[in-house]
Amino acid sequence: MKHWICTALVAASVMATATLALAQDAKKADMTAEQAMMAAAMVGEQHKMMEKMTGDWGYTMKVWTAPGTEPMETSGKRSARMVMGGRYLVEDYTGDFQGMPFEGQGMLGYDNTGKQYVGTWIDNMSTGIMNSHGTCDNGVWKMTGESLDPVTGKPVTSRSTVTMKDADTMYMEMWMPGPDGKDMKWMEMTCKRTK
Repeated sequence: MKHWICTALVAASVMATATLALAQDAKKADMTAEQAMMAAAMVGEQHKMMEKMTGDWGYTMKVWTAPGTEPMETSGKRSARMVMGGRYLVEDYTGDFQGMPFEGQGMLGYDNTGKQYVGTWIDNMSTGIMNSHGTCDNGVWKMTGESLDPVTGKPVTSRSTVTMKDADTMYMEMWMPGPDGKDMKWMEMTCKRTK
């Protein structure tokens, strides 16, 4: 009988020690998860880089519809602000395009977890959302975007660069597949700060 009681006490002690160890491991895992979440939410230098693009701007834009053609030209206004405590840049564009009112909105952020810039674009010339990702080196953002071609319904990939020429001048270019399937320059835009 004493042997059984001793065995039960040893087993209970082992179980209690194992449970305590598992609880401590879980707590360590939670702390690690908490630390990871904190790091994912931190505003860093990559986010501060985007602040250079805030403010009110005027833009001029050229759009090419096919290789070798003359571009269509338009102009408008751009306003941009940081939101969510400096984590995202929201850009609003207004103007006209081929005689129709134009509205567009972009959002740019830096994903600490994925270690890349991420963005979205929507406008009133479509009902789709373009998603993009990329890098920024020395004030030049290089992004790759993905959306659906409205003609074929198939995914199409675009490339774009945004360059801060100086504190008051921003220049953007975009390339997309042309009719022959080869990348062609589709758009260029110059933004000048108004305030």
